[in-house]
Amino acid sequence: MKKCLFLIFLFINFFTFLHSQTGIDSLETQLEKATSIERINILNELGKAYWQKSPQKTLEYGYQALELSQKLDYIEGEAQALKIIGGGYYYLSNYDEALECYQKSFKIYKEMDDKEGIASCVNNIGNIYYYFSNYDKALEYFLISLKIFEESGDKMKLSVILNNIGNIYSDFKDYDKALEYFQKALEIREEIDDKEGIAASFVNIGIIYWNLKNNSEALKYFQKSLSVYQEIENQHGIAVSLLNLGNICWESKDYNIAFEYFMKSLKKHEEIGNKRGIASSLINIGSVYVKLGNYRESLHYFERGLKLAEEIQAYDLIMHCYNAISELYLEKKDYKRALEYYKLYDTKKDSIFTEESSKKIAEMQVKYETEKKEKENEILKKDNKIQRLEINKQQNLRNSFIAISILVLILAFIIYTRYHSKQKTNIILNQKNTQIKNANTELNKKNKQITKQKNQLSKTLKELRETQKMLVDTAHRAGMAEIASGILHNVGNVLNSIKVSSQILKEKIERSRVNNLQKVLTLIEEHSADLGNYITSDEKGKLLPAYLIKVGETLKDEQDNSLNELSNLNKGINHIEEIVSVQQNYAGVFGLVESVSISNMMDDVLRMYHDSFQKSRIKVTKQYTQTTPIMIEKGKLMQVFVNLLKNSLESLIIKGEKDKTITIDIIEDKEKNSQIIEIIDNGSGILKNNLKKIFSYGYTTKKVSKGFGLHTSALAISELKGKITAHSDGKNKGAKFTVIIPG
Repeated sequence: MKKCLFLIFLFINFFTFLHSQTGIDSLETQLEKATSIERINILNELGKAYWQKSPQKTLEYGYQALELSQKLDYIEGEAQALKIIGGGYYYLSNYDEALECYQKSFKIYKEMDDKEGIASCVNNIGNIYYYFSNYDKALEYFLISLKIFEESGDKMKLSVILNNIGNIYSDFKDYDKALEYFQKALEIREEIDDKEGIAASFVNIGIIYWNLKNNSEALKYFQKSLSVYQEIENQHGIAVSLLNLGNICWESKDYNIAFEYFMKSLKKHEEIGNKRGIASSLINIGSVYVKLGNYRESLHYFERGLKLAEEIQAYDLIMHCYNAISELYLEKKDYKRALEYYKLYDTKKDSIFTEESSKKIAEMQVKYETEKKEKENEILKKDNKIQRLEINKQQNLRNSFIAISILVLILAFIIYTRYHSKQKTNIILNQKNTQIKNANTELNKKNKQITKQKNQLSKTLKELRETQKMLVDTAHRAGMAEIASGILHNVGNVLNSIKVSSQILKEKIERSRVNNLQKVLTLIEEHSADLGNYITSDEKGKLLPAYLIKVGETLKDEQDNSLNELSNLNKGINHIEEIVSVQQNYAGVFGLVESVSISNMMDDVLRMYHDSFQKSRIKVTKQYTQTTPIMIEKGKLMQVFVNLLKNSLESLIIKGEKDKTITIDIIEDKEKNSQIIEIIDNGSGILKNNLKKIFSYGYTTKKVSKGFGLHTSALAISELKGKITAHSDGKNKGAKFTVIIPG
C-alpha cells in the first residue's frame, strides 16, 4: 500500500515541475485576438494551465499549438507543444503515448541545443521509466537533469529532481537517504514560496514517517499537505491527501474512518480522470473490506482495481493487488488460492526482495499442508473435546467469577484514564485553535497582497495589448511606406528619361535650319520683281533652288528626330500614369476582400519596377500556369509582392554581376486548394544563420533599412491564412521566397 502511494503521488511532483500560474480566463481572452507565433505561445500556456483541471483540454490546446507550429515552421513552439501533449497523456496514465511525445520533444530541443528544454524532457522521461519500475534507467535520466538545473540555478525544477531521486531511495527502503533528499527539496520550495511544491514535499516526508511506523509525525505532515492543497484548490493533491489520511486510519485499525477517506479519494480521482489514482483507491477500499470481513465486496473492488491497473500497465499496482488478494484468501483460510496469488505477486516483485518472498511462500506452503492434517485430526479431537467439556464446566464457573471481578477493576481504570486523556486533548485542541487563528490572519494578509499583485498584472496586460496594437499598425504603415517608396523610385526613373528627351528636343530646336530659311525668304522677297531672271542669270540666284532642296531635306530630318523624342516623352508620361494607376488600384483597400488574379497582380507589380529592372539590366522570366481567381485582401498581398521584388532587386544590385535574373513561378495546387508563388533570384543570397531571423521585427542586414519589409510581409501572409518561407544556399548563391495562399 505504501509503495503504491509513492507512485500515485509522483504525479504531484511531476506537475509541480510543469505548472504555470497564468490565469486561464486571461489566456483565453488573449487567444481571441492573437495570431501566428503569439497564438502558439498562448495555446501552449493554456495547455499547461489545464494539466490538473482537464487533461482532455490540455490535449486539445496542445495539438492546436503543434499544428500551427508546424505550419509556420516554428520549432520552439513545436517542441513545447509536444511536451504539453505528453503531460496530458501522462496525467491520463497513457504512458506509452506520453513517452513518445517526450522523446520527440527531446530530439528537437537537442537539435536546438536548448539545455532547459533538454533537462525538462529528460526529467519527464525519467518519470515514465520510474512508473515502469525501471529504476536504473529512471535514475540515469534524473541525474542528467539534476546536473543541468544545478548549473542553470533553476531552483523550482531543481527541487523536483531532488524529490524524484528521493522517491527512488524510498522504494529501496533507504529511508534516511530519501528523507535527506526530500528535506533539501522542501527547503528550496519554502525559500521560493512554491506552495504546490511545499505541499508535495509534506506528503513525501509524511510517507517516509509512515514507513518508519511513526504515524503521529506522518499524520501531521499529511494534514499540512491537505491544508495547502485546499488553499490552492489543487484537486489532484486533495485526492492524494485523502488517500494518505485513509492509510493512517487503516494502520490504526480505524477501518470505518479509513473507508470514508478512501471513498472520497476515489470520487475525486474519478472526477479528474486519474486512472492510477482510481485503481489505487479501489485496491485500498478492497483491503478495508477484508478487515471488515466483507470478502465478497472486497474481491469485487480488487478485481476492478486489477483490471484498471493492467489496462494502464501499472506493474506496481498489479503487484500490490496480487498481494492484497493473497491476504484476502489467507483471512478466508483458503491457503491454496492465497499461495497462487502470492506467487503472482512474487513474480512481479524486484529481485531485492527475493529472499523475503521465498520465506513467505514457504510459510504459506506449510500452512496449506497443515490445513490438510488439521482436517484429518478434527474428528479425533471432537471425541476428546466432549469429555473435557464436563471437566471444564466446573472450572469455568469458578474462573468466571474471578474474571468478572478483574474486568470491573480494569473498567474503572480505563474510565479514569480516558477522563484524564480527554482533559489533555482539550488543552491541545485549544492550542491548535489559537495556531489556526494566527494562520488565518497571516493568510488574509497574503490574500490582500495577491489581490494587489493581480490588479497590477491586469494593468500591465492592458498596456501590453495597447503596445501590441500600436506595433501592428506601425508595421502596416511601414509596409505601405515601402510600396510608396518603390513607386516614387520608379516614377523618378521615368522622369529622368523624360528630362533627357526634353533636353535633346530643346537643343535640336535651338540648332534648327529654320533661321537660315528666313534669310532665303528675305532674299527672295528682295528680288520678287525679277525672280525668274535672278534665279537663272545671277550667280547667287542660281544657287538658291539647290539650297532650298537641301534645307527641306534637313528640316525633314529634324522633324523626324523631334517626333521620335516627343514619342519617348509620351511613353514616359504614359508609364507614370500606369504606375500611379496601379498604386491607386491597390491603395486604401486593406480589409476589403475581392476576387483577384494572382498572375495579373504580379504583372502590375512588374510594371511598377519595369524601369528599375531595365536600368539595372535585370532579366525577368515569368513562368505562369493558368490559375483560378481567389477572394482575398488584395492590398495586403500587393504589399508582399512589392517587398519581395524590391528585396530581389537590391540583392542583385549588391552582387553586381552582369548575368542578373529574376524568375517568377505561379502554380495552382488543386489538391491542397492553394496557389504557390515562387520568386527566385541569383543575387547576394542569405547566410544560413540569418534564414530563421529574416522575418523578425526590426531585423535587417542592410545599412539603410528599418527591417519592416519582410516582417510586415510575414504578418500579412499570416493574416491571409497563408505561409511564407525563404531558402538560400548561402552568400552569393541567390535566394528563393515561396508564398502559399489558400484558395
